[in-house]
Amino acid sequence: MLFDLHPKENRKELFGRDKEIEYAISQLYHGNWIVILGQREIGKTSLMKVIINEMKKRGIEGIYLNLRGIKSLNSLLSLLLSEINKGLTWKFHVNINFFVTSAGLEVKKGSKITQSLLELFLSTDEIVIGLDEVQELSQVSRQLLEVLGNVYMSNPKVHFIFSGSYVGLVQNLLNPSSSSPLHGRPPVEIKLTPFDKETSIAFLKKGMEELNVNFDKYEEVIEKLDGIVGWLSLFGNFYAVRKLEFIEALKKTIEEGKKIMWDEFSHFLEDKRRKELYCAIMESLKIVSRWKEIKLGVEIKVGKIDDKELSLALENLINYNFIKKENEEYHIIDPILKDLEYNC
Repeated sequence: MLFDLHPKENRKELFGRDKEIEYAISQLYHGNWIVILGQREIGKTSLMKVIINEMKKRGIEGIYLNLRGIKSLNSLLSLLLSEINKGLTWKFHVNINFFVTSAGLEVKKGSKITQSLLELFLSTDEIVIGLDEVQELSQVSRQLLEVLGNVYMSNPKVHFIFSGSYVGLVQNLLNPSSSSPLHGRPPVEIKLTPFDKETSIAFLKKGMEELNVNFDKYEEVIEKLDGIVGWLSLFGNFYAVRKLEFIEALKKTIEEGKKIMWDEFSHFLEDKRRKELYCAIMESLKIVSRWKEIKLGVEIKVGKIDDKELSLALENLINYNFIKKENEEYHIIDPILKDLEYNC
């Protein structure tokens, strides 16, 4: 069902991404790793899960890991083992850093984390591993890149799919420096963009038809929510599944969307020294778009600010998919984000 709010796992339920699926499958078969990029609520997780399941249909095992809140390699290893021990039919041969119990694989006491990860990845038969929200591991980028570089060179049976914001680890993956273990071997980039108007209407129509619901206010929905599939699905769920009136369904979509995006923005701010600066930028971008205008608006709110600090903050917001830069103008990337009140 298109208006199911869970990430899609079946190709038949993933609307409008056939080209991306076919391209990803072909790249995996050619030995390339993949990075899926795009703004929030655009369907990165769904695409990753569908690709993994499509590879399973072709006889290649797969595993999906949501890295939200995972900040260390130790936490990554624990999450990986948890998924393996759920019953993954993954043939691997480990005996140095692990032992097998009735509950599954466990790490031997005193084992080094990087060596344990390497043993798992280097001992496996063919598998696709999806690491979602991989920017969460940016604090341990160097160690993880060492592991990944070793895996790439030593076990071509392991295929990685990454998704996340263009910061930290993702930047290092896509643009590896000459000293990087992955230098000369960057993953293939798949960037998801919002649906155009025609595709947005087709998506809503198909979703309504699945539920035998008559609907004709497509223009009004797209004007408010753009072509962002997460918001279109949420509206469809409120209207066609929960049977709310049109105005109420649209209102609830925006309200819930605001909660989701504020959580995302708050998570982004967690390690930022000047939270008020980022909030001032977002508030200013509701009104102005050029650098000098933004600086003036920000300084009215937080006082004098260095040019370099403002430029760096804008770059951070771009890399985390909160804003975009086009023709020397900056714009908030999502209509729901533009509706938020940024009170830091």
